[in-house]
Parts: sequence; structure tokens; C-alpha cells
Amino acid sequence: MNYQILPMGEVWSEGMFSVPSTVVNKYIRLASAYQLKALLVILSRGGNCTSHDIGTAIGVPESEVCELLDFWVEEGILLTEGVKSAPSPKSEKTPVKKAEKKEEKPQAKQVEAMPVPNLSPAEVTAALRESEELTALMQEAQVVLGSTLSHNQREMLINMVNYYGLPCEVALTILQYFKTEKDNGNVISWSYVAAMAKNWCEEGITTLSAADEKLKELESSDRLWNKIVELSGIRFRKPTAKQRDMIKEWNAAFSMEMIALACDTMRENAQRPTLKYVDSVLKNWNKKGITTPEQVEEDNKKHAADKNEKDGGKLSGKPSFDIDEIQSRIMKNENFDV
Repeated sequence: MNYQILPMGEVWSEGMFSVPSTVVNKYIRLASAYQLKALLVILSRGGNCTSHDIGTAIGVPESEVCELLDFWVEEGILLTEGVKSAPSPKSEKTPVKKAEKKEEKPQAKQVEAMPVPNLSPAEVTAALRESEELTALMQEAQVVLGSTLSHNQREMLINMVNYYGLPCEVALTILQYFKTEKDNGNVISWSYVAAMAKNWCEEGITTLSAADEKLKELESSDRLWNKIVELSGIRFRKPTAKQRDMIKEWNAAFSMEMIALACDTMRENAQRPTLKYVDSVLKNWNKKGITTPEQVEEDNKKHAADKNEKDGGKLSGKPSFDIDEIQSRIMKNENFDV
């Protein structure tokens, strides 16, 4: 289908301005939506505009405008105040190439030891310029999220692929999970997305089939988490990876009835609800081989009987859950917190 702008009418009532062809030919796929918007504002105002006015026009805090425009400065299209001539694009690309060489990871152990790269706008552009897959990923990500991507989001997507080694389709699967969770009203952040990418990398999830299996596991874990949230009375939020592992261990070792009983014990004895307390109770029961409510009741009766037969003021037996031991573990922060 062919499109043509109206040759006359209201669209021209506020005048017109020039846009360099290179902005469309070279940067329409490389620059982010906000970088393009910021440049258009400058062009519409005679090629000179303050960061404050730009931020107001595109709805972005002024502190972020400079970061957006650094991209155009590094590409040799904009000048900053006090600079007499545009920097050479070739000279600006040299540091980017050096940065890319530093990110080469010949050995897996070295990859794990390296911090996640902080990419400048120019480095993001360089990565997109060199990879059609990454460029397509950015476009698909905007479709999935239904919004334009910020620099931090573009940086994260590139790191998911180049740093963590996830295929683009797997990275897109994580984004779809994020979007679904948000649409369902669940509290989930971009830092959670970054943690998922790290975990999936460590677990070797590099195919769509493996990603689908992992999502099924997460769905099952979420159902279990919601039950425990209801039983324990903790404030609701998405579980961390460690908390998922913890409740998975609970579910493997105990019935939901026993987990509910441990939550009741926690509420009766803890000043505030924490999963740490529940974990300590269940670990004590597991250590004693207690797996049923009847065994808990029997152990409590034994403790009550022992309490009546004090030896030098000290108890000769222990209840099914040792309050002192649990409190000690909590103070030492030995287990997971909520």
C-alpha cells in the first residue's frame, strides 16, 4: 500500500521544517523512538533548542534528555554548547570498537566474572548496526510491550543476547512473560526481567522448547507461591529465584497441610510474618522426620510431658519446633527473608 501526505490543508498550518535525509536513511532503525523525537523537536525549532524545552515537548525528564542527545552528538549530527565543530563519526566509532573487543568472552569462566556491560547510546547503535537480528528484536519488543523502548530497555535487550547468550526468540519470550504478568496486574519490574535472563543463562535455556518448559514451571511455582502468600499472611510480591527454590523444597518434602501448619506456628510465635520462620520450622520437622500433623501433635505432647519433669531447670526434651533455635537462626539471618 502506498501512502502520500496531503498536499494542502491543516497539516501545513503551523509551517514546515527540513529533516536531513540521512536521519531517515541511516538512523530510522538504529535510533530509539525518543532519540528521533528529541531530534525532531530540535529541527522544528530552527536547529537550536534547550534540553528543558525538549524534555517538555516529548514528556521526558530533562536529566534523561542529555543521554538521548548524546547519541546524536557522538554520531556527529548535533553540537553541544561550546563545541565549534562536529566530531568526526569515524573518531567516535573507534572507542566503541575497543569496548566491543573488551566484551569478547573466550572462556565461560571469564564471562561469569565480568560485570554486565553498561552500554552508551553509541554502543547500542553500533550493536544494532552490526546485527539485523538485534534490530528486529527491538522492533518486535516494541510490538510486544506496546510502547517505545527507553535506552535502558534497549541496553538490557542487547545484553540479554550478547552478554547472557540468549537467542533473540528466547529474549522475546521473557518479554512476553513480563507483559503478561503486567497485564494480569502482578507487580513485576525490569530488574526482575534482568534476573530472569541471568537465571535462564545459568540454566542453559537457549531454545524455545526449553523456554516453554521453564514458563510452565514458573506458572506452577506461581500457583504454589500464591497459596503460601495466603497461608502465611506475608505481603504479596513476586518471589525471588531463591524463594522459588525454597518453596519448591517445601513442596517436595511436605504436604500443603504441613506447610499450612508451619505457617500457623509462625503466626503464633513471630512478631511479623516471614518465610524465614516458616522455613526454620519445616527444617526442624524434616530433621526429626516429622511429616504429618499427628506426628506434630505427638511431639508437642512429649514436649509438654518433658516440661513437667525439669532437670536442673532445663528441659530434657524439645517440641516439634524449637523456638529458641528458630529465633537464633533468624537473628543470624541464616535463611531466606521475605
